[in-house]
Amino acid sequence: MNAEAKPKEPRRLSTPLVLALTSAMICVGVAGFLLRGGPEPEEQPADTLPAIVVDDTTPERAAESFLDAWRRREHEVAADLSVGEARAAVDERAARDAAMSDHERELKRQVWDAMAAERLGLAIREAEQLEGGRMALRGIAEGTFLDQPYEREMEFVLRPEAEVWRVEGFHFGEILTEVPRLLELE
Repeated sequence: MNAEAKPKEPRRLSTPLVLALTSAMICVGVAGFLLRGGPEPEEQPADTLPAIVVDDTTPERAAESFLDAWRRREHEVAADLSVGEARAAVDERAARDAAMSDHERELKRQVWDAMAAERLGLAIREAEQLEGGRMALRGIAEGTFLDQPYEREMEFVLRPEAEVWRVEGFHFGEILTEVPRLLELE
């Protein structure tokens, strides 16, 4: 027997196989680059909400737009969507907000933005035609509030003005879901 055993040489991949694998990886990379789509969408800063979408073409849409503006304290938008008693309520709320100090207003704005981060939908349960072409809508505002399910009874009275609808009156009814502990009053 041979006293000296030759160590085994490691197996080597053949040159054609290495070239084929390299070509495949390059093709996958190029395809991924070409098919990746457009640039990433810019994210909005976390402290700003998207603009309010105003649609006043139907009573239901006008009520939802007003509710969104009211919740987000966008007084100018809410004022544009309202008349009569509803407009007076918007003006009163805007005056109270304007009377706050800048520091207090900024703190409350952060709370308001967090509370109104998601637009509520309005599930209409009852619609009543009133005199003068006005419409009463009763239903449930649905969505999330502070990351929890939220439902609240709502009532709106709207009136037509030319080709659009304006909120003439509104009433916030009973909250039908559990109120977040943060907001419970003792």
